[in-house]
Amino acid sequence: MNGSRITLKDVAEACGYTVNTVSRALRDDPRLPPATRAKLRQTAFEMGYIRNSLASTLRSGKSGNVAVIVNDIHNLHFCNMLSKIDVELRRAGYNMMVLCMQLNESLAEQMIHSAISQSVDGILFFPYHDNPSHIEYMENHGIPFVLLDRWIQGKVTDNARCDDLQGGYLAGDHLARLGHRRYLFLSGVNQSSSQLDRLEGFRRAMRDHAVPDKGIRVVPGEIVEEALAERHVGDLLFPMDYTAIISFRDEVSYPVMLALEEQLIAIPRDISIVSFDHLRGEIPYLPKLTSIYADGESVAVHGVRLLLKRIADRSLPPQVTVLPVRLYDEGTTAPPVNA
Repeated sequence: MNGSRITLKDVAEACGYTVNTVSRALRDDPRLPPATRAKLRQTAFEMGYIRNSLASTLRSGKSGNVAVIVNDIHNLHFCNMLSKIDVELRRAGYNMMVLCMQLNESLAEQMIHSAISQSVDGILFFPYHDNPSHIEYMENHGIPFVLLDRWIQGKVTDNARCDDLQGGYLAGDHLARLGHRRYLFLSGVNQSSSQLDRLEGFRRAMRDHAVPDKGIRVVPGEIVEEALAERHVGDLLFPMDYTAIISFRDEVSYPVMLALEEQLIAIPRDISIVSFDHLRGEIPYLPKLTSIYADGESVAVHGVRLLLKRIADRSLPPQVTVLPVRLYDEGTTAPPVNA
């Protein structure tokens, strides 16, 4: 066709049918004989016909696409979630469009605008910071959306996340029961609800076990992320005035474990470590690491289900799913040698 895009008209002329009949066949209209449908679909395939999704969206009001806006596709936790989201959306007849903020909060509104301009049927949004303006932007444009992994202060909206308060408490309680009294807490970014909840849960456990604040050294998330990016996480570990480490996420914990190994410090004999995300649940060849994550189906699965409900019925009250978590004990904690 001289390099031009194949149209329904081209297929119709090649088959000797009307454009309407070809369109019905490609939609698998049961009112057409099976042999006719098969013939027209095969001809369209052989000619290289690709459906004009924009025209279809204008006719039906639905694109069949869902946008997922994530802040960091290098993070294996998000990669695992994207894979699950894709599976769930395909089962429901939707395609996934991934937009990434690259850890740049200022790009969030641009990503939302891009998704809406593509006439997506809904958005799964991973908040990076506690920024209500992004929620208001989606609300004002009437697009169905669900927040994943985190909540936004002052906003009650569709949301699927882990119980990070419980997670922080589990980490602290587990270590305190082993006898630890001195801790290093490697934080996430402080504008993240996950960080706030995990640290609060951990501090509650410390209060319950009568561990004084002076026994806890908290490293701010911005410093942790900078050290991770510049590959000097080991600098955060000194002075070693603690017997246990709580790390905001596995992707920080693994470099920490390597840094400790380089210093000939054995885990868990010399230092215990508890983390979050349990990446080994999806990537079993990673080194063993005691970590906390959802107990059962993931946030991704529940988030897709909430979005499908919202797309089907926009009048529903806000739906919030907070998943219980568990500690996956893989042997990186032990009683302290010198408590």
